[in-house]
Amino acid sequence: MTSVLRTFANFRDVGGLTTADGRVVRSGVLLRSEAPQPGDELPTVPASVIDLRSVKELQRVGPHPLADRAEVHHVPLSVQLAPERLAGLPTERELAAGYEKIVRESVDSLVRIVGILAHAPGPILVHCAAGKDRTGIVIGMALRLAGVPRDQVLADYRRTDDNIEFLLARLDAAGSRLPPGSQHLLAVDPDALTAGLDALESGAGLRPHLVAHGAPEADLDAVATRLTRPSS
Repeated sequence: MTSVLRTFANFRDVGGLTTADGRVVRSGVLLRSEAPQPGDELPTVPASVIDLRSVKELQRVGPHPLADRAEVHHVPLSVQLAPERLAGLPTERELAAGYEKIVRESVDSLVRIVGILAHAPGPILVHCAAGKDRTGIVIGMALRLAGVPRDQVLADYRRTDDNIEFLLARLDAAGSRLPPGSQHLLAVDPDALTAGLDALESGAGLRPHLVAHGAPEADLDAVATRLTRPSS
């Protein structure tokens, strides 16, 4: 069982998605996963890592296992959506409120992440603990900046459910244990991500929202250019 747990449960490359104007998201540029563990077998070795876990979470797990081979950027979003904290959210409606809260309270962190996505060496791996909630918000933001329609963003988000039992085993092995009766909150909830994206894109839209909080227009352009290519 130990050797099996060295394989990621929720790792994927978001390449292959298409944009509204017919471009394609490049493969080998943007990756997402649950938190890497020592000894993991990496399908793709990242050059940069964006770790969204809180300081408290990092104190429990110790040094990042990829720190010796990648630039690790620690950009905490919210401890509220750490797996062991999900038990405090009694319903899926509260999970959606948690997504909205992250977007509203962590916009400065999201702007910083835009800069990393624009300039850090690739491939870039984005992860939190489970690779679903905080990671889902950041990947959703990046894909929307690239012009990927929401239905494809949500379809990628739903893929976390493909290996949910294996993911639970991985989290348990890493010490991020969900209390009995709360495992349902680890399942994907498209309404929650929709609420987060709505909060990001409300008003004038995603780009103006990020620019208003300090994101350079050049960085937003660089993210879209880096992530996509013509269809042929």
